[in-house]
Amino acid sequence: MKKLLLVAVLFLGVSLTSFAQQKAKKEVTITAKKVAKTRGQNPNIKKDFVCDAPDVPVAKPEKSRGAGDNCDLKFDNWTGYDVKVYVDGYFKGWVLAWSNGSVTVGGGYTTVYCITAGGTLEWSDKGNCEASYTYKLSADNAN
Repeated sequence: MKKLLLVAVLFLGVSLTSFAQQKAKKEVTITAKKVAKTRGQNPNIKKDFVCDAPDVPVAKPEKSRGAGDNCDLKFDNWTGYDVKVYVDGYFKGWVLAWSNGSVTVGGGYTTVYCITAGGTLEWSDKGNCEASYTYKLSADNAN
């Protein structure tokens, strides 16, 4: 009887722990805006994609040691445009037209910025790792 009670308590404890570690899921639909014409650098981009970079291996990232250190951001591109994705101003990847993708970022990020490959439309939103975000990019009624 004691063994059965111990197993039940352990199972309940593991179930509650795994439930507590799951993040809330949020879907955010962002509508595109036309990119304002400026002279010079886009203020939303700190480090852009460089396609002529030499082949230099990148150090393997260390594994996360706790919940909340890293989080995945998902992007559903509901447009006919290829889109570049930036987190806190740093290039993180591409989402192809009519496709989806995700990036893993460190905890504490504050902004998500996306821009079409040709630089005509943009999307932006604030975020954090408190929830699992899916950003749905839309070009409907782009201003």
